[in-house]
Amino acid sequence: MMQPHSEATGGDDAALIICDSGVDDILNYLRDGLRSTLRGDLIGIYLYGSLISGDFDVSISDIDLVVALREPLDEARFEALHQLHQNVLRHWPDWEDRLELAYISQQGLRRFRSEASVIGIISPGESFHLIQAGSDWLISWYALREDGVALLGPPVKSLLDPISAHDYLRAVQQHIENYRDMDTAAAGAAMLAYTTLTVARGLFTLLHGEPTSKLKAAAWARENFPPWSPLIELALAWRIDPRPAPRVLDETRPRVAAFVDDMLAKVPELKDG
Repeated sequence: MMQPHSEATGGDDAALIICDSGVDDILNYLRDGLRSTLRGDLIGIYLYGSLISGDFDVSISDIDLVVALREPLDEARFEALHQLHQNVLRHWPDWEDRLELAYISQQGLRRFRSEASVIGIISPGESFHLIQAGSDWLISWYALREDGVALLGPPVKSLLDPISAHDYLRAVQQHIENYRDMDTAAAGAAMLAYTTLTVARGLFTLLHGEPTSKLKAAAWARENFPPWSPLIELALAWRIDPRPAPRVLDETRPRVAAFVDDMLAKVPELKDG
């Protein structure tokens, strides 16, 4: 089993990483490959997301990693990392579109609120590329700081300044409100499922003041909003197999739009913190 780096965690954190040998193999391969590729520019490798917070499903869940660097990526390192990613997928083709890696400098992590920085990212549906990331990444950095486990390097809290719960909740509110303007008429089944579960999770977070997983949010929403239970069950099914009959897809699109409107109407007013 992959163990957290000895410098990174207290005695109980090792129990947080519970995964099968295939996932351990990928994490070991990535850790060793990143260490040899980045060398002295590598500060730390941090695992977060469902592998840490719970509800990880080896058949559909992503592996979420953040790699902290001393300096932003240059072209040579970018190309070498792209090759590393390709090697991973050659060895483990079932993980195509299920790796989420972000490469960010220590300055980018420290100053993300005040200035954007260039980060390298690979995520489902997108090949490795560079983007500008600033305060719009607050939700991710909050999760990383609160729950992230170091596979290599110092504790992640030494790289990220504290983020208040109020700022986190405000960012969650802004994020799910963006789905109000989503064009569901053009959305496929996977996006409709993602939207349904993301908005449900966002509302849970805003009402309870703490994050949760998509599966826990789905169970909560089914119990508390019975009229929407069939839609949520459909979203869970499409999360695994997003290939519905065309008629079912067409019928579901307006239901998702109505669900989003209904959930957003229940969002509590956040007081200034």
